[in-house]
Amino acid sequence: MLNRWLRTSRNSHLTSSSYAQNSRLEGGFALPLAMGLGFVMVILGLSTMMIAQSDRISAFNRKEAGASLAIAEGGMARTLAQLTAPNNAVLLNRNYDTINPKTGQTYLGPDGTFNSGDEEASAIDEWTGYDPSTTPCHQLKEWGSPNLVTTGSMGETGTYTVKAYRFNPLEQKGTLFVEASKDGKTTGVLITIAVRPDLDDFPGVVLIEPSGNPDSTYATGVLALRGRKLQGSKANVYYRPSSSADPSLTESAGPGDADRDSYLNAIWSSSLDGVSEDTVQGQIFACTLRPNIPIGEAGTDLGTIDDSTTITGVGGKTRTYFTVDQIDLCGNEILTVDTTNGPVQIDFTNTGVYQHGITLRESAKILNVRTDGQPPRVGDLRIIARKHDRVTLYDQTCIQNAFLWFPYDELRLLTTGPGCPGGQNTNVEGVLWMEAILSSKNEASHRNVEYLGSIGDDYDLKTKSGENSGISVPEDVTSLLDLLKYIDWPARYRFGGVLQWQRVRL
Repeated sequence: MLNRWLRTSRNSHLTSSSYAQNSRLEGGFALPLAMGLGFVMVILGLSTMMIAQSDRISAFNRKEAGASLAIAEGGMARTLAQLTAPNNAVLLNRNYDTINPKTGQTYLGPDGTFNSGDEEASAIDEWTGYDPSTTPCHQLKEWGSPNLVTTGSMGETGTYTVKAYRFNPLEQKGTLFVEASKDGKTTGVLITIAVRPDLDDFPGVVLIEPSGNPDSTYATGVLALRGRKLQGSKANVYYRPSSSADPSLTESAGPGDADRDSYLNAIWSSSLDGVSEDTVQGQIFACTLRPNIPIGEAGTDLGTIDDSTTITGVGGKTRTYFTVDQIDLCGNEILTVDTTNGPVQIDFTNTGVYQHGITLRESAKILNVRTDGQPPRVGDLRIIARKHDRVTLYDQTCIQNAFLWFPYDELRLLTTGPGCPGGQNTNVEGVLWMEAILSSKNEASHRNVEYLGSIGDDYDLKTKSGENSGISVPEDVTSLLDLLKYIDWPARYRFGGVLQWQRVRL
């Protein structure tokens, strides 16, 4: 009995001890567990607060970014609205590209694309200070001076600035970049728009007096058609009034206008010159234009071309350059210029003396041709003379599908009949920006042209009774749009649809 009681008592004691020990162990785990759970709850609470705060910050940032985007779009709309006005539309064929402070280069570069590698180290600004409103032909339009504002504000803290504009005459598009800022948030908008000039009054025949012309004291800018036909809807004549037969004229006249006869008289194409009808299809403008085309690249020297020759453009969209001393052809000799694979420019190398730059006799020709079935474009063959290089056409000769820029000498039309392929009554088919265009008289008794020169001035005594083969200006002159920025012609540019819209994060 005693032994049983001792064992029972010992077992009870052990059980009580184990229970106490277990209680102590459980109490030791509970505190850290409670503390850990509390820490987790604190972390969760803080995380929730941080997420909520981040959402609020993100929402604020999105709101601010959206506000700056709206300002950029508003600034773009304001700028485009300004460019619809004629006085500002003259800027649409000129470039404006400021320096991006993050790169130290222009924003767009010539190709109108961000970060394409063609950006320049110096700003391009053909807008500031450009004011053609004082030139004679712009004065006829009464458009006034450009007054485009390139920066503005919206709301209390929003501003926008035009950072860049690039014009691509080949593709007839402009790219405009506007940057906006609001409360430190900056956003930009880039758009590409179709840009095309109104070509109704395109200068197909220009009698020019370029700035710095050493002949400016002479009667430069003379046009004496004397009944030679001037064909085409783009066959608009711009002549120098002070050198004309009637210096009092200062405006323009189209076919059928009441004062048309006065303008025909001014260019020696009236009854006093043996002319019985209006032979000019375009408008006649009594205002002086002064083209100033930049010098091109040095080209392959061909010397004197005095036999049939073929030259070829090989540069794709890039112009292929050649230089010549003279072009002197006769008989059936032809200078063939193949522009299938790219445009061509021919520059005369004259050092300044008076010379015969182009002389064509009998049936000789200068032809711009293509072999791919496409029609040749007038701007793809450019013949440029920067000194005293005369162009003289005799007999039944032809220059076809070419642009001629001869600012210091004239074209003499002494032909006896048409010579260009295609059946038109022409000796020249193209665009002519010359110092003068002079043709033979119908009769010796008709009016003389007072014009001074240095090589055999007997042309005004020559007569070709009844001859009226002349000049045709092509309908498509878009291949010359890149040159319009170098002439004071009042081109009215218009922009059409948006070709591309892009948000730019800065």
